[in-house]
Amino acid sequence: MSQEDQAASAGGLNGARHLEEESRGLLRKILLGQAYRQIMAANIRGHGLKFLSTSEGRWSLVADLAKILKSVSRAQEIYTAQGGGDLRQDAAVKMERIPYPASRLELAAFLATSDLAESIAMEGYSDSACVPLATLARENLVHERTATKRGQELFQAFAADPAQQAHAQQMFSRWLVIALLALGRPGTRGDERAVALGLRSRTCAQAAGLFLEQLDPFISACHLELPDLESLGVVLSP
Repeated sequence: MSQEDQAASAGGLNGARHLEEESRGLLRKILLGQAYRQIMAANIRGHGLKFLSTSEGRWSLVADLAKILKSVSRAQEIYTAQGGGDLRQDAAVKMERIPYPASRLELAAFLATSDLAESIAMEGYSDSACVPLATLARENLVHERTATKRGQELFQAFAADPAQQAHAQQMFSRWLVIALLALGRPGTRGDERAVALGLRSRTCAQAAGLFLEQLDPFISACHLELPDLESLGVVLSP
């Protein structure tokens, strides 16, 4: 083999290694974002149990909680395989700024927004080049969360009262912003590369747009308005 061929071969190998390292790093970031959303959902569900008065309602929330924790454990396995450490601990730093609902209605607003955001995110991973992540995403999409549906109905009934509109809008806007931010920051190099490498099928901006589109029927049913997201710190496009 000539020196030129040897150099080309070495360059190709180094390029492949770099690509693999880049993919692994991006995959760890994806798993960290997923863990952030799911641990937040688990913590708030645990906190929200005190707002439910019936055994049926509590068991419904507990069933969702168990599924979420199982998913986080599965994500930890993938994270470890990609060179990551303790997924829960790595995600804990971002958890400090997440508020907790102060009422059953606020819990309902959280469930309505966060569960849709999680579903949109999982759809983006369902055909991921990382087979374990794709499998986990599809398993998450199969699970129907009955507590969320009940929460949506409760919030819709509350928002139907004109005297409660301002309060309903305030609660909705608060959790809408949190759900959108949890979908990731649009326009970063990592965002674009994750799609280019096939780790997910949508950019953060595309996911946010689809989220708002699918949330629109709920917004209309509750007679709510989409707030000025930019003024609340949400960037929807690069």
